[in-house]
Amino acid sequence: MVQAAWGPVLPWLLAGSQRPEYAAAQAALATNELGWQAGAVGRLLAGLIVARYAFNAALRGPTARLAARRGDSPGHRDGTRLLEEIWVTAGNLVILGAALFVMLRRNGGCWWLSTSTCLAGWPSLPTEAAVLRYYSLELAWYLHMLLKPVLRYGLPDGRDMLLHHCATLTLIVASYGTNLTRMGVLVLALFAVSNPLLHIAKICNQLSLGPMKIGGFVVFAAAFFVTRVLLAPWAVLKVAAVDTMRVMPYAREDFPTWWWGINVLLAVLYLMQLLWMKGIFRVLRSAAQHGSQAASAMSAKVDPAKRYADAHAEPAGPAGAAATAAPPAGSAPSLRQRLPRTPSPVEPPALSPSPAQ
Repeated sequence: MVQAAWGPVLPWLLAGSQRPEYAAAQAALATNELGWQAGAVGRLLAGLIVARYAFNAALRGPTARLAARRGDSPGHRDGTRLLEEIWVTAGNLVILGAALFVMLRRNGGCWWLSTSTCLAGWPSLPTEAAVLRYYSLELAWYLHMLLKPVLRYGLPDGRDMLLHHCATLTLIVASYGTNLTRMGVLVLALFAVSNPLLHIAKICNQLSLGPMKIGGFVVFAAAFFVTRVLLAPWAVLKVAAVDTMRVMPYAREDFPTWWWGINVLLAVLYLMQLLWMKGIFRVLRSAAQHGSQAASAMSAKVDPAKRYADAHAEPAGPAGAAATAAPPAGSAPSLRQRLPRTPSPVEPPALSPSPAQ
């Protein structure tokens, strides 16, 4: 069902403008209530948090036993890490399914390979109820990810993964507020493809599933490269920077701050994808040159869950005991010794995906 669900920024942007292109939207805004979905987001967020606590209570024991039996290193024998990956994988699969359905069936024909309808008719673009529900789900998921360190129901993410979450939330709110949800759905669906594949690869690695340890990571790397590196310039950056000048040149003239702000945000997100792709290539090169164990060790450096595993792993032998011994008397431990480092992940979605989860 198509409904008039205007973002809260649109009335302020269009107020007082005499352009004929805005007339239809201004008339609709005069007779329709603003459609902000804060209540739906709050209910979904509360449901996700309750579900996460229940998930932890039900599966903490089984995942701990499975990790202890299958893991080939102290970090991989940590059931808490496996529990985190299973939850994030399940959530990302749900979001991916919702994103693809909304983009292909409820987005006005706007998708990765056909962007001609993504901006046509702005600002009078009707938004379907399915798009609003999908936006509410995305907002609730990323907010629940940001609340993990506060409510302690999951492992904390790395610093640039947190930056990715915040950038994705900003993109969601900005696209909704300016009635550019078609572009928002396209971007979110593009970034959602590789997120579950990364966490599936992590599960295969932690459980030592033979060839699937590297095979899963190769599949993730291919999906990441195709969607976030190859398709993003065509389906996202070109539409935002070039097609806007052709389809709605008046928008840049009337709202230069918003035009530049959205384009800079998208460029920053794309730069993050390139940086993560560089890290992914390093892992693949290490696997090709030194085998899966070396690749696993390298990928762990960019795994946020490694922070927890390092902090809770048992020291192995005299060398491990010496490494964890107390500092000499009279010397204060360094910040590096007091707290585990917060590494940064390779993913964004997954938003991310980083990132990105």
